[in-house]
Amino acid sequence: MNRRPGLLLATLTFLFLLSGACGKSPVARSWPGAPVVVVSIDTLRSDHLPMYGYSGVETPALSSFRNEAILFMLAYSHVPLTLPSHGTIFTGALPAEHGLRDNLGYRLNAKLPTLAEVLKKAGYSTGGAVSSFVLNAGSGIGRGFDFWEDSIEPAKVNEALSRVQRPGAETERLLAKWFEAQPLDKPVFAFLHLYEPHTPYEPPEPYASRYRGREYDGEIAFADELVGRFFDLLKKKGIWDRALVILLSDHGEGLGEHDEDEHGIFLYRWALQVPLMVKLPGSERAGTSVPTPVQLSDVFTTVVKILAVSDVPPPHGTVSLLDVAAGRAGEGRKLYAETLFPRLHFGWSDSASLIDGPWQYIEAPKPELYDLAKDPAEKENLAPGKPQPFRTLRIELEKRRAGFTAPGTIAPEEAKKLASLGYLSTGASSGSGPLPDAKDEIGIVRDLKTGSGYLHSGQYAQAVTVFQKLLARNPRMLDVWDLHAQALQKMGRNEEALDALKKAIAASPEGATRFLVAVADLCLRLGRIEEARQHAEIARSRGDPAADDVIAQIHLVRKEWNAAEAEAKAMLAARPNKRLPYLILARVEVERNNLPKALELVEKARAPGEGKAALGIQNLHFLRGDVLGRMERPKEAEPEFLEEIRLFPENLDAYTSLAALYASEGRLADVRETVRRLVAANPTPEAYALGVNALVVVGDRSGAETIRRTAALRFPSNRRFGGKIQAGRVLPSRESKE
Repeated sequence: MNRRPGLLLATLTFLFLLSGACGKSPVARSWPGAPVVVVSIDTLRSDHLPMYGYSGVETPALSSFRNEAILFMLAYSHVPLTLPSHGTIFTGALPAEHGLRDNLGYRLNAKLPTLAEVLKKAGYSTGGAVSSFVLNAGSGIGRGFDFWEDSIEPAKVNEALSRVQRPGAETERLLAKWFEAQPLDKPVFAFLHLYEPHTPYEPPEPYASRYRGREYDGEIAFADELVGRFFDLLKKKGIWDRALVILLSDHGEGLGEHDEDEHGIFLYRWALQVPLMVKLPGSERAGTSVPTPVQLSDVFTTVVKILAVSDVPPPHGTVSLLDVAAGRAGEGRKLYAETLFPRLHFGWSDSASLIDGPWQYIEAPKPELYDLAKDPAEKENLAPGKPQPFRTLRIELEKRRAGFTAPGTIAPEEAKKLASLGYLSTGASSGSGPLPDAKDEIGIVRDLKTGSGYLHSGQYAQAVTVFQKLLARNPRMLDVWDLHAQALQKMGRNEEALDALKKAIAASPEGATRFLVAVADLCLRLGRIEEARQHAEIARSRGDPAADDVIAQIHLVRKEWNAAEAEAKAMLAARPNKRLPYLILARVEVERNNLPKALELVEKARAPGEGKAALGIQNLHFLRGDVLGRMERPKEAEPEFLEEIRLFPENLDAYTSLAALYASEGRLADVRETVRRLVAANPTPEAYALGVNALVVVGDRSGAETIRRTAALRFPSNRRFGGKIQAGRVLPSRESKE
């Protein structure tokens, strides 16, 4: 008997609904040994993508991917910071459990297995490449990866480490190179991290022109191109169809909402809601959308279950995203988030959040409650009325909220060392007592940006004025102490800068090392070698690899060549991708007069990144020029010094070496122009002293006197510019004290 198509369809639909009513969901699928690819686009809020309803940016690669993937409409991060959020993605644990509670200073809990470790144990080749310094292997985030490309180093002293990044195109190229070398007969896990669209928003062409005035969207468009490029490689290699591909972001971005221009301080929806798409092998469930809220900690459990990896229990509170998509899990969960950033960086109160369906409760000195369904911009705080969701979520969050934890503890012996250096107490940021609500203090961030603008535009006195006012109001703002010290150094007020950094140490939480290293570095440059060593040794005892760099530099200053060499080799053994150790080794070989070997080592400092973006490390071009000059190859040395000056106009040694090269060739006009550029780019006492010295050496006493008079007007209290230049007298170029 023939059945009508309509009747057959109705019958099948009825049977499907009946099976659902009886609680018989489809059996969970698994694909053991499937290739796994995770792509993380940093700082990408979901409501700036077309598949989430946004029309302001074109993303052909991501839109195409969405057609093959499951789209999770309400995915949330647990913390609006890069390192802690990736710690959750890789372990399935919340920040308080995995130990990474800020971008710097904390280490991943060694007892928790990471996704890379689990897959490596299951026979996978594991490789990852990242675009931000905060994801360096020193935190433990790269544990379990056979290949972890993190050769991103601060280009210069005092650079804000959270902004140290490399272009995503370079990161994609490095991971693609590793991926292409992997055999097809072994399962592979690849992780690609892109730092676009993180600040500063500087999209390349054609996106810069296409999205002028909307640079955040321009960087999203560029990230889309890079993702498409990597996905094309997967297709070319023939593994796309059978691969599990997960695309996500670690957190969102404030674009002026609630007066936050970036992220880290607040826990509003735009900071936590992220894109999340999962392409299953064979593109099963392609194009479907899942409205049930999920969290980034679910990624770990999802991968493990889809691959049917045995003996790996799901972390507490997590479920498989595939189970959520099938309607078997996820309903009724309350999603937790936190941020310690305001407390650690500004001395304000930290906060925590709980999302339950349409409700978001934010615990802070002034608590908040929002109905996300009716008020997605979170403009109407319902907490003052104390409705039932407020009371319920407040009690629930109190049970879940993790207390503040500092980066580490101070051992008694270490406390004695700190006391001997004049630090009577530390840990102010972690102390008890009421702290200001970030909502009441957020305007300070705008003032901070004003001061930073003065600093970076060379208006150092104005910057110092802004920072002094901020610190008088709240001396617990560690980021302000940092910028204040930088501005003071630019003005030649080094003792005051050192005092500022030491006050930051006293205000830092226990176990923090950031300002210990900064003090060590400044002491080193001021010639206070023993003080530098003491601070660096304490930082190293707390596990900060940056202290190793300072200690190696101390050995160089003391002419302890063998010790410097040993330090550099130890750094390379710990982190083979690091470039600075090669420059230290090169300097040792210069002192040994082994110039060919020195040049070879400088070239190795270029090698890990290979691309142009990876060459921006201070002293690389300077040292190469110095070696070439010593080898009597001035035509090759000159462009190296010029390139160092172009990349790092604050590197005084590059100017003086270039001036010396010009002087040796009798190019006096070029010497004068180099001195002019030196003091224009660096209006500091040290730079002026070097300029005077250079002109005296070449016999230009008149020019030297002009520079001296200018410096005397700029720095009237600096005694080295007080008298006229005498014949044959050369002003000291560097002084250990003001």
